[in-house]
Amino acid sequence: MNIIIMAGGSGTRFWPASREDRPKQFLNIIGSRPLIEQTFLRVAPLAEERNIHLVINALHRDLTEKIFEQRQVKILAEPVGCNTAPCIGLAAIHLRWEAGDVPMVVLPADHFIADEEAFRSTLRAAAKLAQAGGIVTIGIPPTRPETGYGYILKGSEQETVLSQPVFLVERFVEKPDLRTATEYMVSGQYLWNSGIFVFTPNTILQEIHQHLPKIDEGLVTLERQLNQPGYQATLEEIYAGWPNISIDYGVMEKTSRPVHVVPGSFGWSDVGSWEALYELRRKERDEQDNLVDGSALLVGTKDSFIYSRTERLIATLGLSEILIVDTPDAVLVADLRRSQEVRRFTEELRRRGLKRFL
Repeated sequence: MNIIIMAGGSGTRFWPASREDRPKQFLNIIGSRPLIEQTFLRVAPLAEERNIHLVINALHRDLTEKIFEQRQVKILAEPVGCNTAPCIGLAAIHLRWEAGDVPMVVLPADHFIADEEAFRSTLRAAAKLAQAGGIVTIGIPPTRPETGYGYILKGSEQETVLSQPVFLVERFVEKPDLRTATEYMVSGQYLWNSGIFVFTPNTILQEIHQHLPKIDEGLVTLERQLNQPGYQATLEEIYAGWPNISIDYGVMEKTSRPVHVVPGSFGWSDVGSWEALYELRRKERDEQDNLVDGSALLVGTKDSFIYSRTERLIATLGLSEILIVDTPDAVLVADLRRSQEVRRFTEELRRRGLKRFL
């Protein structure tokens, strides 16, 4: 199989630690390695290094090459980020040109997986299922009523593949409110949408042709230009005119092709906010449920997260459920439970022209 690691995101919910020149997927926020490298190591047993592709923003080429300088991975650089549909389409034309119609596993660079072997077993089953020309996604059995994820409604159960359960997808569902999310979890019929997909290049390019004609037109042009002198200029010109659209909205919610889901119980998180990171690192908390990553002195403080990348000592008194992120040029102080809203600061900084803080 071939592996596509999507690493072009901006990570704005992790501001001010995540910046345009070093977004979330390049940070060591869980363990000693950046998330993109952890993702690579997680999938490396599934494919030869030369069959693993990293799709990044061109701004991060030097950073990526430094992390993977001893590896034979391939780097595809997007001129600008246009969401996952263009990213996947670009990867698909390269893979078809290099390796033919071999199944491709597409996954984000910034997720956390607790049981990596169980994760790989799920992907092997999904790849086998995709060989016949289907679309396969990985769904996560919900452990709480989560409003920050999209959901997948399971349809009829199919034959197992490599001992893994398989269901048809009835439909993809947008992020629900809390009451609806609770109903989903209680029903047992819904899975979290992990954003991990498996299909062959021909399959996904046919879907893009049918549902995303503007992107398809550009991909056809780019595929003709592969390995030609004018490719880079053509790539930049085409990306400038492409819409910003996800593969979920652009293809998965519209396809008439059967989509299968393989449930995966391997301890998954999209690490989508500071609060999600706080929950993931629960074993590192003190007796007052504080998580401290940096230099801090806490008095009468509980249920809080202090993250510092400076030499300053952070002292807190009488606080609860507080998030403090300290960087050399910006400090964030927020309600930990509202950390999903942190991206509002990047929007405001951009509006005010304060790009040096982005």
